[in-house]
Amino acid sequence: MTDNFIAFFYRERLLVAVVSMLIVAGGILALRKLNVDAFPDVTPVQVEIDTEAEGLAPQEVEQQITFPIENEMNGISGVTRVESDSKFGLSVVTVYFSDDTDIYFAREQVFQRLADAKESIPSGFEPTMGPITTGTGQIYLYQIVGHGQSNQELRTIQDWIVKLQLRTVPGVADVLSFGGDVKQYQVDRRSAGAGQLQHHAEDSLRRDSGQQSKHRRQFHRARRRAVRGPRSRAW
Repeated sequence: MTDNFIAFFYRERLLVAVVSMLIVAGGILALRKLNVDAFPDVTPVQVEIDTEAEGLAPQEVEQQITFPIENEMNGISGVTRVESDSKFGLSVVTVYFSDDTDIYFAREQVFQRLADAKESIPSGFEPTMGPITTGTGQIYLYQIVGHGQSNQELRTIQDWIVKLQLRTVPGVADVLSFGGDVKQYQVDRRSAGAGQLQHHAEDSLRRDSGQQSKHRRQFHRARRRAVRGPRSRAW
């Protein structure tokens, strides 16, 4: 049997050479497309939900924000577990899915459930989904410096120029800003006898903020309103 097998290869040398070349070519093609990584990504399919809750203690964050969101996420198809972390002024809920779940399908399901979760939490808090990242992703830190420019001007450059351009770079999941002084416009409503002025100021701010999609109004217990606007906006 072995002799006949060897004799066949000896007689059909051309056929053996062609088959061998095809096998080698297929191996080279497969090697070029093989995803070889020194650190394999073992991160499970997950979606993170972050909610900023300024002024709330961890227990209040857990009761008013974290628990309602976590309760809504438990019924999604393909969810293996839901974990949460409530800190001072911050709620983080992580939804884990099975490994065969597509990440974009998982984010779509979470996004749909967030609409119901928003009805269960106090108004003024906006839960958002985190970017698509893995445990093997890299974090790049950079610093913006400028001679003769204040911390507020540098933070404005970061928020409205550098951050927007970095988000267009392929492979960048998200860009976070910290440090510096955020530019704000405040109208003090505590002055007595200025009811008419306050009324017109509120209408003007509300109307102008509605026209700027990037504006953000913040309401404080000290009866102040802060409006954040782009650097190019004239006031």
